[in-house]
Amino acid sequence: MAEIELGNLILHFSQSNKAESKSGKTISWYEEMLNSFISFLASLGMNVLLSEFNINSAREFVINEQERGLSPYTVRGKVRALKAFASWLHREGYTSDNVLFNLKLPKAPINLIEPLTESEVNQLINYQNPLTALGCRNTALLVLLLDTGLRLNELCGLKYEDTHIEEGYLKVLGKGAKQRLVPIGGLTQKVLWRYTLHFRPEPLVNTNSVLFLTLAGETLSANAVKLLLKRWGKNAGVPRLHAHLCRHTFATNFINHDCGDVFRLQQILGHTTLEMVRKYVHYASDQAMINGKYSSPVDLMGLRKLNGYKIDRILKKKSSKVSF
Repeated sequence: MAEIELGNLILHFSQSNKAESKSGKTISWYEEMLNSFISFLASLGMNVLLSEFNINSAREFVINEQERGLSPYTVRGKVRALKAFASWLHREGYTSDNVLFNLKLPKAPINLIEPLTESEVNQLINYQNPLTALGCRNTALLVLLLDTGLRLNELCGLKYEDTHIEEGYLKVLGKGAKQRLVPIGGLTQKVLWRYTLHFRPEPLVNTNSVLFLTLAGETLSANAVKLLLKRWGKNAGVPRLHAHLCRHTFATNFINHDCGDVFRLQQILGHTTLEMVRKYVHYASDQAMINGKYSSPVDLMGLRKLNGYKIDRILKKKSSKVSF
């Protein structure tokens, strides 16, 4: 087993992932991360064999990637891929144990991501003309993202027949080919009705049943939506606009406005665990602390002497004594 080439094992790993119905994007991501490890071993003149796949070489790889200046998130992703590969090797019997079980994920900073403000959303909406086919479609697209938190691929893959506007829900195909029901609000229903009844073109191909189409009736690709949001945000004065920020804005507002508990949010977002939902709770708490009225423990202690300070009078008296 030790003499098997890692490249062949990665191909086997990819085939296994395909058999488990993992998305093409996920499979390609694993291949890219693992092939960078193979390139690292080759650059050191090492044999790219299973025998060289161990915790020591993995740690050297991590240090090398960090010293190359890669972002902590990229390095963390590569370690995740290595650990998933090691677990698979053990399950498939290529190794007697999980050789990377003790490899820890490197720490990555947790940045406070500010959701879109009401003012920014209004800027974006006001930039579009809802009386045109393009403006109506774009408005419906943005409102749907903000009201559901759909991932970009989920939005572009949303079928017309799975958009139950009157009943107030969508049937969404998420990661791992898992379907889930996502509710939509009254305003989203209105803009979707307007788009589907008046401005959605006939599909160029009869088999094309996605909800959002180009003006020519073709599928609106994920890359096209990326470029659309980037250009729209720049022109409307909100250059930070992108699809995942809309997802983050939805989750934060869902929590801040008490639209439901974390388990309901997890179901709507399509997360398999609560780990990511907890991050949204943290972000929402930070946002509430910034925007809400802060109750200071000292303010509530009733320190009367301090409350009696005539600070304006004291400062005025002090400033009058200053000589120039």
